[in-house]
Amino acid sequence: MLSREDNELLTRVEGGAPMGQALKRFWMIACRAEALQPGGDPVRVRLCGQNYVAFRATDGRVGLFDEACPHRGASLLLARNEDDALTCIFHGWKFDVSGRTVDAPTEPPDRRAAFCPKVPLRSHPVREAGTVVWAYLGEGSPPPFPDFEFNHLPDAQVFARVGYTHCNWLQGVEATIDSSHASVLHKSWVAQRSREWSSFEADSAPVYDTDVTHYGVRAAALRSHADGTTNVRVTEYMLPFYCFIPFEDPRNVIFPMPVDDEHTAQWYIFYRSQGPIADYMAQHDRRYPGDPNNFYQPQGTFENRWLQDRAKLTGHWTGMPGIIYEDFVVEESMGPIVDRSKEYLGSSDALILRIRHELLRLARSPAGPPPGVDYPAIRARNTMLPKDADWRTSLGYR
Repeated sequence: MLSREDNELLTRVEGGAPMGQALKRFWMIACRAEALQPGGDPVRVRLCGQNYVAFRATDGRVGLFDEACPHRGASLLLARNEDDALTCIFHGWKFDVSGRTVDAPTEPPDRRAAFCPKVPLRSHPVREAGTVVWAYLGEGSPPPFPDFEFNHLPDAQVFARVGYTHCNWLQGVEATIDSSHASVLHKSWVAQRSREWSSFEADSAPVYDTDVTHYGVRAAALRSHADGTTNVRVTEYMLPFYCFIPFEDPRNVIFPMPVDDEHTAQWYIFYRSQGPIADYMAQHDRRYPGDPNNFYQPQGTFENRWLQDRAKLTGHWTGMPGIIYEDFVVEESMGPIVDRSKEYLGSSDALILRIRHELLRLARSPAGPPPGVDYPAIRARNTMLPKDADWRTSLGYR
């Protein structure tokens, strides 16, 4: 368990909270690139308890500002997007993609040239890659851009979607990297998988073998298979919220980004190193229909048990429509911020404890630089190995 003080340190991200300041030192996903159209509607982005506005200028460039107009605080979400700039509808102050004030029509004409450069609108560095818009929200110069494999692929080979959940960001991270729950929470889904997944049914208590890396934690969940082999499921966790999950076709990463203390943007990015991904996403869309800018639109709440189909429990473990919804509902069921001082943990929580330890170190040194990373080497794995094989050697980790 954690002390209440440590739980507060890990979960609080708003205002000047140490964890929020630490997370802002990393590149975060702001929105899907397709959500921004040239000259189209600005889009609100909320991260670490602060509101921003993103837009695509008529020439295609993307800008990201603090949402409040620096003049009197009107929302720039209402601004006109034209002439490669946002114009506040309140008094007509106009800001180009870089955040520079280019007009303030309520100032006398002879003063505008001197007045505009002094207006303190804060803009933030952005990059487009992997079909999403990335933003750096911290102080000073941004760290090197994350060189993830999918950031180099054509758009046809990558698909990103996001679901917004009513729970703290750490609940999203911990559920994502926890391999032991797959044998239980997702057992109806696992029962339909191939041989490599059958060990999940037979062995619900994996043995964890973890390595602390220079970028986070690598963890192998080892499960005994009926034929004497071992299922090795290697999850890669990169500080602070980048989770690489062991799926092969397509590959899948899940990045739970903190919206505020009680809400999380759960980014799912699917990609194929070779070939288009449209056929897979057509199947995925049938299971999870809806707007990819927020595909989680539950009609259910705690009061009606998230519309769990209790009749479906005969022949189905959870009565939920899919494994992503199963994760989201369980995370929300803990409450907006789970009290980890009341937990009673077991051996299957070894990875959870290690992740918390690394995050506490990060929160206690928020001014330090993000770790350097060999990004292409980060790739989760799920495979079968002989019982006595060394998974690190067999999979090329040493």
